[in-house]
Amino acid sequence: MSRWSPWLNSVTYLDAAGLTEWNLNIKGVKFSWKAQSEVLQNPKGIKWKSISGLRNSGVVEFQPVSADSCLMNLKMSIIMPYVLVSLFQGMPSVVHDFLQNKLLKWSLEMFRDVVKADLALERGDNELGDALFGAVEGRANALEEALK
Repeated sequence: MSRWSPWLNSVTYLDAAGLTEWNLNIKGVKFSWKAQSEVLQNPKGIKWKSISGLRNSGVVEFQPVSADSCLMNLKMSIIMPYVLVSLFQGMPSVVHDFLQNKLLKWSLEMFRDVVKADLALERGDNELGDALFGAVEGRANALEEALK
């Protein structure tokens, strides 16, 4: 499990050309896919598209705001597996809201906080680093409760 996502079991880099394998487990339902990614230079970012398994694609771009911060813009498309579509049939807004405002939003916030915590610890600011890791753990626990 990653430090920033309680449902992301693993990401394996399969080659130097950007091929990865992803494994998720959400409420006991397992999803996996292989994706081809490309590093973007201007603006800096990553573009990807799944080539097997859970169908998804997207791009994340990082735009500098100052010498030590940036904005992250994410565009992502997911083709929902039939098993999830059938579970939430007639409730597309519920699924969309949950994916966007819980899974994705909280994942990105946890990722941000893990990066900030790592940077704080590198600077020797253990108090801030520990507080940020605590916030990530708290959000991960809340998300686990929401998935029950």
